[in-house]
Amino acid sequence: MSSPYINSSFLTGFSQLVISKGGNPAALYELAGLDQEVFIEENLLSREIKNLLIPFDKFIDLLEITSHKLNYPDVALALAHQQNMMILAPLRSKLSACENVLQALLVIVKYLKILVSGYQVDINIGKELSKISFHIESQKITNLVQYQDYAMASAVSILHGMLGRSYPLRSCYFKRDEKSAERIAEYSRYFGCPVAFNNQELAMVAESSLLEKEVKPLINEINTDVCLALSSANTYLVANVSRMISLSLPNGSSSIVDVAAAMNYSQRTLQRKLSDKNTSYSALLDSVRFNMANQYLKSTYYRLTDIALLLGYSNLSSFSRAYFRYAGIYPMEVRKRINYTL
Repeated sequence: MSSPYINSSFLTGFSQLVISKGGNPAALYELAGLDQEVFIEENLLSREIKNLLIPFDKFIDLLEITSHKLNYPDVALALAHQQNMMILAPLRSKLSACENVLQALLVIVKYLKILVSGYQVDINIGKELSKISFHIESQKITNLVQYQDYAMASAVSILHGMLGRSYPLRSCYFKRDEKSAERIAEYSRYFGCPVAFNNQELAMVAESSLLEKEVKPLINEINTDVCLALSSANTYLVANVSRMISLSLPNGSSSIVDVAAAMNYSQRTLQRKLSDKNTSYSALLDSVRFNMANQYLKSTYYRLTDIALLLGYSNLSSFSRAYFRYAGIYPMEVRKRINYTL
C-alpha cells in the first residue's frame, strides 16, 4: 500500500448522512475497502480505537462510491458542512495567539500539511484579492469530484468559522468539468459566489482585506465544539482522549498538558478522570502511538523517519526504542516482514 493516511476523524458524521439517504454505511465501507472496525468506531466510539488512521485514497473512494450508489452527488459538500472544528482543537493555543485571519490560516495550513501527507495549500496575497489554492500529490485523486468538493468545502467551513458567513468569497475554481447548468447553480449557492470549472488549479479567491480580520470567532467555535464533545466525555473519555492524542501528535503537542488544554481540562482533572477509568495518560499515549505506528508501517508511502516525526518522536532512534519496548521487535523488522508478504 502506498497511499498516505488521514485521521479517521475526517469520517465523523458520514454514517448519519448515508442513513438519511436510505443507504447502508457498512456496505459502503466494505465496497471502499475500509476495515469494518472503522465503521463501528465511527458510530459507537468504542473504548479502544484501533483505526485512528485511514488511507486517504480509500476515504475519497468511499465518497465517490456513495455519490454513485445513492445518487448523492453532494455527499462531500454535505460531510464538510456538518463537521465541526474539533479537528483544530490541538491548535487552540496557537490560534489564540494569532492577531488576524492570515496568521491563523498559516498555522492551520502548516498543521494540515503534516496531518494530510501529500496535501498542500498555497496562499497568494495580492493588493486587493488573495487566492488560496489546493494541491494533492496523487494524480489518481486530484481530478475526482468528491476530492475537489471536500477540499473546497472544508476550507470554506474554516473560513466561515473565522469570519462568519457575512464575508462572501469572490470566486471558486474547480479543475474538473461540470456541464449541468443546474449543478453549477447549486455550487454557486453553496459557496456564495460565482463558480468556474475546467481550470488549471483548484482555488478560491477572497478580498485581501479579510485576511486582516481578527480570528476570535474561530476560537469561540472551537471552544463550543470542545464543550459539546465533553458532554459525552465521561462515557467515551478513553476514546475521546485517544482521538485527541492522535490529532495532536503531528503538531508536536502531545504532552498531557497540551491534550488536557485542548479538551478544556486541567492536567490534574484529566489525570483523575483517566484514573477513574483504570488507565493513565502515558498508557494511552503509548497505545495510540503503537496503533498508529502499525498502520503507518503498512504503507510504503512513509519512511521510518517520517513515521517517527508523525508520532512526535525527536528522531528515528527514539521511535525504534519505544516501539521495541512496547512490542519486543524493532519497526524496521516489522516493515521488512510486511514487505516480504506483499
